[in-house]
This record gives sequence, structure tokens and C-alpha cells, in this order.
Amino acid sequence: MKKISYTLLIVTLFLACSTKKNGITHRTYHRLTSWYNTAFNGQETLKKNLKDKEQSYIDNYATLLKVEPIDPFDKTDEFYMEEILDIPGNKFRSTTKNVLSNLSNLDEQGAVNSIKGALSGALGGGKDNQSKAEGLNRVIQKGKKAVESHSMLIKGKEYNSMLSDVYLLLGKAYYYKNDPFEALNYLNYMNATLVKNRRVNEAKIYIALAQAQAGNSFQAGEIYEELAKIKLSKKDRKLYSRSFSQFLIDEKKYEEAIEALNDAKKYNKGKNNRGRYCFIQGQLFEKLNSKDKAIEYYQKAYDKKPSAELEIKSQIALARLFTGDSIAYFNKIRFLKKLFNKGLYQSRKNELYYAMALVSLNTKKEKEAFTYLKQSIKENESDPQTRALAYQAIGDIYFSKPDYINAGAYYDSAVAKFTDVGMKNKLLTKNKSLHELIKKYYLVKKNDSILSIVKMNTEQRNEYFQKYIDKIKTEENKKKAELEKISKSENNTLFVTETLIDNSDFTQSPEKNNGGKWYFYNNNIKNKGQSDFIRLWGNRTLVDNWRRGSGISGTNDVKNDLLAIGENKNPRRFDVNYYIEQIPNNQAVIDTIKIQRDTAELSLGIIYQDKFYDLKSATSTLEHLLSTPPYDQSVTMAAMYNLYKFNKDKNPETAKKYADLVLLKYPDSKYAESILNPSVDVFKSRSSDAVIFYELAYKKYEERNYKEVKSMASQALEKYPTDEIIPKFTLLSVFCDARLNNKKDFMDGLERVSILFEDKPEGKKAADLLKFFNEKEKKNENSNTLNKERNNENISTQDFSTQDMEDDSSDLDYEKAIPDDKDLENGPGIIRKK
Repeated sequence: MKKISYTLLIVTLFLACSTKKNGITHRTYHRLTSWYNTAFNGQETLKKNLKDKEQSYIDNYATLLKVEPIDPFDKTDEFYMEEILDIPGNKFRSTTKNVLSNLSNLDEQGAVNSIKGALSGALGGGKDNQSKAEGLNRVIQKGKKAVESHSMLIKGKEYNSMLSDVYLLLGKAYYYKNDPFEALNYLNYMNATLVKNRRVNEAKIYIALAQAQAGNSFQAGEIYEELAKIKLSKKDRKLYSRSFSQFLIDEKKYEEAIEALNDAKKYNKGKNNRGRYCFIQGQLFEKLNSKDKAIEYYQKAYDKKPSAELEIKSQIALARLFTGDSIAYFNKIRFLKKLFNKGLYQSRKNELYYAMALVSLNTKKEKEAFTYLKQSIKENESDPQTRALAYQAIGDIYFSKPDYINAGAYYDSAVAKFTDVGMKNKLLTKNKSLHELIKKYYLVKKNDSILSIVKMNTEQRNEYFQKYIDKIKTEENKKKAELEKISKSENNTLFVTETLIDNSDFTQSPEKNNGGKWYFYNNNIKNKGQSDFIRLWGNRTLVDNWRRGSGISGTNDVKNDLLAIGENKNPRRFDVNYYIEQIPNNQAVIDTIKIQRDTAELSLGIIYQDKFYDLKSATSTLEHLLSTPPYDQSVTMAAMYNLYKFNKDKNPETAKKYADLVLLKYPDSKYAESILNPSVDVFKSRSSDAVIFYELAYKKYEERNYKEVKSMASQALEKYPTDEIIPKFTLLSVFCDARLNNKKDFMDGLERVSILFEDKPEGKKAADLLKFFNEKEKKNENSNTLNKERNNENISTQDFSTQDMEDDSSDLDYEKAIPDDKDLENGPGIIRKK
């Protein structure tokens, strides 16, 4: 009898395995096996994956927080079809591309038709994939296996009700993989084919999420409107309230989002959720410029006590919006200081100091704010974004003074710390202009120092450099003593550490395993080493040759590079003659230094006004330039005119002073014409008169009337000083010096053009030519030295190559070295055409 019973049971199970028959036995069998064999494992894997994502998610408080602390865009996992179904001959990937080609307006019937083909190609045949997929890929693998083995698709209808969970699982997995089109495929297919769909409303919510993810906000909005009219289960209502709130935020419908978040707080209980939603509402009210409401909800977020991080960020937000009298200020600072003593906040003192600084700034207490900001950056860092904001705030204080040098240094630190890309890029743009200004500032300073030393007599030079040598001796001895002290301290600490570890019964640690000798396993030694390094070297970027300023792009390194400050271990550094030998004595070199210095200071004055609206610094800089006085007349004219232009509205007396000077000294210039006719734009990018004049000059150049061309170039500088064609005139005049074999004037001219027009094609061409001739001269010097050595050794001249003989001349033929205009790489853009 038992044998017959077992036989009947086996036969029944065998018959129930069929997916083509719609009987209660078949449905029950496949419903149970699809869940317990595959779908359950996939469900658990998805839960674990989402939990891991939530735990690893880092909120960006510089922007509106996400309603759910999870990133639904998994960009690390590779696309499933490439990893799971990479089987020779498999048509699934190409089929999927065809299916997805027009899914933006996918309807349910379209999903049915497309998914049937995709499933038959990808899941048929019973192929056993031996994939090691993890995370979402594993979820998809399990879901597809369940569909392949247990789908009861009969005449376009799915009779296995458990597959509603499976298709929903696949839709969720693809949504969290940032593949909305594939998610829509499964979710629409599910709602269209299942006879008994237990997850229809949850599926619709995920369809709305996928549509929004794909950029189809209109379709998503329609689905949310439809769901709002339906009585949802408690579970679905929780999901709906969260997803709909995020949708409204993404659509920038902030007022509606605030109301939706009230529903989210109603259905999603727990202090973490409700505290988070209150904080987001505070952010939204702040976006809507409703300051009082924002303060109210930030306070609610803090009162919910959701987490240490959110509580601290709520206090920072409240500090940012703080207003009040001195009593309110005192009470707020006292409250923030009390938070230091709470265990959860002790590791976030730097953020609390930053909040105190914000309160001080809002009450115009800049001195106290500066003190708190300095204290903030001294404390251990708990959040790089807040540390960046503290650096930026210090930079802003310096910038307002104005102290652009220190401002730039702190902005450099802020840029390195910012985690929010938008804020980082915004500060980078501002800091770029600051770096340009700082570079010009220190270039002027360096060249001023050189020119002042040039003017000294021998006795003054000796005294000046001896003081410098005494200074670097003192600094080197101090640094040496510091290093010896650190070395001695490290040896003592290391000895104590080793002794403690060797005689302890503590659980084994990296220190124990390594005998206490590995530096980075001992926090005491490591922290001390870091602080000592910073004290000796400052904050250094991790780059090659970190000791050298040229290897680092910070503000201080620009200064060190231009002023030649840094490590200098030349064995003659304590010899006065070493420095005296480096003083230029060639007048052409000295003139070039002066031109470079004047051009930089002119640019500096213009930058102050045009980029930072600092009229005071612009005026003082340009007036200092005129007092030097400038080497080139064009620089003098430009400085006077800009002093007139900058001060015309705010300082009419100063403006009149320099306008009169321009009219008196340069009556025929464009600057004078502009002053006399302020309503007319005389500084057109290129006037027709200037172009005609240049064409005439170039014709003279082709006719070899080089002296006349140089005279015409001088006239053009006076008539059209700001015209776009002036760089061409200037370079053409320099080429005339080469044709006339005025080698010194030619080289000086190239130097001048490369400095004055460094951003123009003419300036770049001049710089290239200057580099070429300097290298040529250097090569000739080496060749001459080699010739002398060979002659001394009685080496036959037959050993020289043709190139050696060509380079043996001590003089270069500059006239022949100048390329014809047709050979110039930039052609007409350099010296010929308009």
C-alpha cells in the first residue's frame, strides 16, 4: 500500500511540474517552488543590498537631502546581460537593444509583446549559468531563474501568482541598477499579464520611479496622480509618500513637496525618518526664502534627535540663519559650547566651532568669528565639507579686508577639501583669478627687488647679501635643531612602546605582530610625526618633488617659486660673491626685467578693478606704476587712462587729474579721443584705418623698406594703441630688426612681444623664436668649447660632421633665421593679413 501511495505521489508531482497546464495542482506547485527555491533568496539578497547601500550612503548637506538615504543609481555593478548571460550565440543582448529602442512611451501591450520575445531568447532552453554575480546582479539572476523555471504563461496570461513578487523583484533590481528601461519592461509586463496580481500598486509606484529615472517626468506625474485617488495599503502608502515627495523635490515643486513630506512623516514612523524629513522641509523653506519656517523645521529636526550628524548639521543650519541681539548671541554661543560635553558630539567639535563662527558672522562680530574658525580647523576633522567651508570662510574674511594673498592660501585649502562638486568648481573659478593676481603681485615684487639691487653700490650689495646669508644660517640651524629634537623624541617613544608591547598580555595587534616598529601602526608616533611635518614644511600636496614650489600649485608655492624661496642647498649659498655674480649687468637684460615688471603691475591694477571691483587697490597700484616710471610709453598711457576710467564715477577729482594728463601728453592718442568723446566707442577691436595702415606697412616690408616699416609701427602705436592689430605691428617691427641685422634689438624685441602679448598668437610666436635662438646660442657655445678641446688634442677637423661645421660659427644669421610669412605656422594670423 505504501509503495502505491509513493508511486501516486511521485506521478502527481511529476504531472504538476508542467507549466502548460492551468490546474490548481500545477499553480500550487509552481507558486511554492518559485518562492522557496529562488525568489525568496533573491528577495533577501535585495534587502541586504539596500541595507548596505543605506549604511554606506554619505549625505551631501550642501544640497537638498534625498528623502531616502540611499543612492538608487548603482554605477559600480556591470550590466547584467554582459556579466550573467555572456554566452556564445546568445541573442538576448541584441534582442534587448531592439526592445529598448522605443520604450519612452511603452504601453502594457507593447511590454507584453517585447518581453515575450526577450524571455524566450534569454531564458529558454534551461541553460545553467555558473555566474558568480553578487549584489543586484545576483538578485536578477535569481529572478530570471524563477521566471525560466516556473512561468505559467498560457495564451498571453500568467497564472503563477507568485511571479508578481518575482517580476517586482526584477523591476526593483533594475531600477536600483540605474536601468529604468529594463525595469519598465518587467513591471509593465507584470501588470499586463498576471491574472492574479497581488503587487499591482507597488509595481505602479516603481513604474513611476523608473519613468522619472528615465526622464519621463510627465508619465511619472500621471501615475502619482492616479495612485493618489486609490486606497493604498499601509505598506504601499509609506512607499508612495516617500517616492512622491522626492519626485516633487526633483521637479522643484517645493511647496507641494513640503506637504507631501508631512504625509511621509505620518506614515513613516521613527525618529530617524521624521528628523530627516523635518530637515529637508527646513531646506525647502530656505529655498523658498521663508526664513522663519526654515528655522522652525531645522529646530524640529534637532529636537527629534535622529543622529549625531543630522543634529550637528541642524545646528549649523540654525547658525547660518541666526539673527538676534547681543543677549541672543551670548545664549546661542553658550548653548553650542555646552554641546561639547555630550558624548556623541565630542568628535564633532570642529563643526560646532564652525557653527559658532556663523553665529558671530551673522551678528557682525568678525573678530570672534575668525577666532572660532581658526579653532575649527585646529580640531580633528569630522566632515571634509565642513572643514572646506571653514577654510572658505577664513578666506572670505581675508578677501574682504582685502588681503588677497592670505585669501588665496585658504581658498586653496578649501578647494582641496570640498566634496560638493558645485561648490568646489565655483570657488575654483574665483581662485583662478586670485592666482593670476598673486602671480602678477609676486612677479612685480621679485623684479622690484632685482632692480633695487642693480642700483646698489658694491658696499651696499655686500651688506644686503650678508644679512640674507645670516638669516638663512639661522633658519637652517633652527630647522636642524628641530629635526634632532624630533628624532630623539621618536627614539624614546619607540623604546617605551616596544617595552610596553613586549611585556603586555594584551590581545595581539599590529604593533605586537611587528614588534612595535612599524611607524604607522603607532598612533601616538604617527600623529606626532604629522604635526611635526606640518610645523616644519606646512601643508603639502602629495606630488613628486614636494619640497619644490614648482611641483605644487598652491598660493604659497606660487610665491616661493617667483621669489626663489625654498630649499637651497647650493654649497656656495653662504658666499656673498655667489649672489653678486647673479646680478644682471647687461642693460638689455635689465630693460627686459623692467618691461616685464611694468606690464605685470599694469595687469595687476586692471585685475583689481575688473575681477574684484577693488577700486582702492586698483588706483594705488596704477599710481605706484606711474611713479616708477614705466619703461614703455604705451604702459604709461594705459595706466593713466585706466585711472581715469576706474575713478570716473566714484572719484571725479582723481579721474579729472589723469584725464588732463592724457590730453596734455598724448593728445593724438585713442585714449585722448575716448576721453573727449565718451559716448563713442573708439576702441573697436580693429578699425578699418588701422587695417589699411597695416597693409601699407606690410607692403613696405615686402619691398624691404625696413626702416620705414619701423617708423610706421611707431606711428600705429600712437594712433591705435588698443587696436587688435597692434601685436602684428609690434612683431613686424621686430622682424625688421632681424632683416637689418640688429641682433640685440631683435632679441630684446622678441622678449618684449612675448611679455606684452603672451596670450596672443604673436606673443607665442615671439616666445617660440626666442627659445629657438637662445638654445641655438647655447649649442654654439658648447660647440665652440668642444672645438677648442678637440684642437688641443690635435683631432682632425675631418672628424666633424656637416652639422658640427654649420653650428661652429660664433654668430647666428638672424636675418636668414626669420621664416617667410608663408612659412609661418599661423600664416596670415601672425604678421601679414588682417
